[in-house]
Amino acid sequence: MVGIVGGLLLMLLALADGASAQEARGLEPVVVTATRTETPAGQLGASVSVVTEDDFKTYHYPTVDEALRHVPGVEIRRSGSLGKTTGITIRGANTKQVQVLVDGVRVKSPTLGEAELANIAPELIERIEVIRGPQSTLHGADAIGGVVNIITRKGRGPFTGTVEQQAGTLDTYATRATGSGSWRLFDYALSASHRESNGQFRNDASELNALNARLGLALPWDSALSFTVRWNRSDTELPIKFLSTTVGPQPIMPLSDINNEQQDETTVMSLSGRTRPVTWWESEARLSRFQNTSVFVDLPDPAEDTCAFPPCQSPSIIKVLRREAEWLNHLHLGKWSTSTVGLEYRHTEGDNRGPNSAPFTARSWTRSVFFQQQFRVFDRLFMSAGFRVEDDRVFGTVTTERGSLAYHVKEWGTRLRGGAGSGFRAPTFNEQFFPGFSDPALKPETSFSYEVGVDQSLWKNRERLGLTYFQTNYGNLISLQTISTAPFVKGVNAGHARSAGLESTSEVDLLDTLVASVNYTYTDTETLATDRPFLREPRHRWNFGLTWEPIPKLSLFTQVHAVSRQLERARGPYNSGHTRVDAGGTYRLLQRHAFLQALDLTARVENVLNEDYAEAR
Repeated sequence: MVGIVGGLLLMLLALADGASAQEARGLEPVVVTATRTETPAGQLGASVSVVTEDDFKTYHYPTVDEALRHVPGVEIRRSGSLGKTTGITIRGANTKQVQVLVDGVRVKSPTLGEAELANIAPELIERIEVIRGPQSTLHGADAIGGVVNIITRKGRGPFTGTVEQQAGTLDTYATRATGSGSWRLFDYALSASHRESNGQFRNDASELNALNARLGLALPWDSALSFTVRWNRSDTELPIKFLSTTVGPQPIMPLSDINNEQQDETTVMSLSGRTRPVTWWESEARLSRFQNTSVFVDLPDPAEDTCAFPPCQSPSIIKVLRREAEWLNHLHLGKWSTSTVGLEYRHTEGDNRGPNSAPFTARSWTRSVFFQQQFRVFDRLFMSAGFRVEDDRVFGTVTTERGSLAYHVKEWGTRLRGGAGSGFRAPTFNEQFFPGFSDPALKPETSFSYEVGVDQSLWKNRERLGLTYFQTNYGNLISLQTISTAPFVKGVNAGHARSAGLESTSEVDLLDTLVASVNYTYTDTETLATDRPFLREPRHRWNFGLTWEPIPKLSLFTQVHAVSRQLERARGPYNSGHTRVDAGGTYRLLQRHAFLQALDLTARVENVLNEDYAEAR
């Protein structure tokens, strides 16, 4: 159905005038996730996309997953209405094989192996860096497909604030407030938000409350301390409808059970520091803590329902706690060489208790050391290579490597790039320890990937083109194997697979006020044992965007996202492809009046053509 969200955005106090949109597009983004150092994107051999704060303002993205939907090679799958479980895949790598960070801190659940994108509030986001391809060398386990790093902004200058109120279809309401600034050696950025929606179906409502804070302190010798804390709680109704499915000799879950609820509470804290006592040595350290509690309740059922998880009304509670410590040192030799040495320690605990299985508690630790060398030759050739050794208490030691290069032909506005590397995904706590179908002896999933690409700038950089070929071979994939005794399935390392494809991108400034962008991703996937494509992975994916500022006070946009059909279940049917068209804009009602910087009226219409589709059935 069509989703409509309208809102008022109130900006308090004066802000310094920013660069024009044209100037901003001409600037090359600086990325930190790909090399763990501040590096211009043009010097990277990896495929990089950056979703900026301006993108959030232009397209009025209500959630992080909507902002990622139009990134090349990325597919977003939301299992229902706003607030429902949302996953991300990159180049065919599934949700468990993609690492998700907030300010460099892991936010994936160690029990499920997934990050809940629906519960990451978009306030204070400065940019989202998406690095496609294996990144386990610098980011450890679960970075086979790539890394998504959500980076929040720090306060700068005098106090500025925003208040935003939104309302839309399906009784959707959102309220957001932010405040940021700096004073002498201190900087701060704070936000609070509330979002609720009734959803499309019976028992389909969701609610999200979030608080975020980032505090900083500047110190002598080019040093600084930073403390961040993020808290959110979601309350979600789940109208679960199980299709008739048979695993082993017994049918399981041929049920319809709409009365379920889940509460999810997450707190992420980190304390980081950096110093550069001499020009050739830069050191960084970070301590972080991730805590999550999920409660699932099967409520009393009406007459037409069947209790899916007897005994009903008894909650299932999952608690996880992860502590991390990391130390990085960057050694600079002039402008042509940077060496990075890093140490990391991670301790993880998980506790799962519910009425449907024996409770279990799991603990694990991981120790890692990694090294990276970067070279820059005549400001034309940029090379990097590195390796990582990660030792896990349960599955042992894994070594990964990666190398990449980029070469600029400045006279033609051309950049040639490529890279290759290995990656791995660690088994989740559920796969290792859940009573019945787990196996502590499971090995990590592994991969080897390579890519080659070319970027071309035309028309004095008013048109920017890109083309990339990629391929990934997977080994030791963890899957459920049918057995003859209850629970009739067991996790094994039995899978091998491959994915390959092309990414094509184009962005053109038709006018100073009119910008068009389009990208296309072709992904050919194959599970070798069955000769079938990956589940829920479309072969073709198109994105189109257009922004226009007809007058200084008005900006308009439209976006199109289209995917081809995809296999829904291993032995099941295909989910038909779909095309979704979104549109909207911003009109400035008031500017620079008294204490106000601006008052904006915003609108966003999702699925303008009212197409009936489901990303996950």
